[in-house]
Amino acid sequence: MSNNLKQKSLIPNKYLILIAGIVWMFAGTMVIETGLPYFISQGRYIFSVFLAASVFSVFYFFIFSKLVEKHTTRISKDNRKKMFVTEFFDRKSYLIMVVMILGGITIRKFGLLPAFDIGFFYVGIGLALFSCGMKFVYKFKTSSL
Repeated sequence: MSNNLKQKSLIPNKYLILIAGIVWMFAGTMVIETGLPYFISQGRYIFSVFLAASVFSVFYFFIFSKLVEKHTTRISKDNRKKMFVTEFFDRKSYLIMVVMILGGITIRKFGLLPAFDIGFFYVGIGLALFSCGMKFVYKFKTSSL
């Protein structure tokens, strides 16, 4: 990458938190859109909602919220005034994201889980992603960076 392009791709640290929020909300929306047809077609809505809420709770409270805190802290403690636009995640988080995406595609393509499981699981995870995206946006708004 040319030095000029890299310079243009540097943004104030605070905006990395906003970008992370937008990316997470977009990802959450995509996951929900993928799972919702499965969720709706299965019926058993009360049971499905309970299961989706359970998946949401686990991923929101025990996984994704911790990542929001980790990345927000990492960004806010960085001494640079500006960072490269993709530094809202670290390498490990990008790797996890790729594994999750490829895992989801593989599960659906090869029918490794029943449609019922895909429906509530994707809706729960998608809502957790979207909610943590909103948490990033809130942190952006209240940040003193």
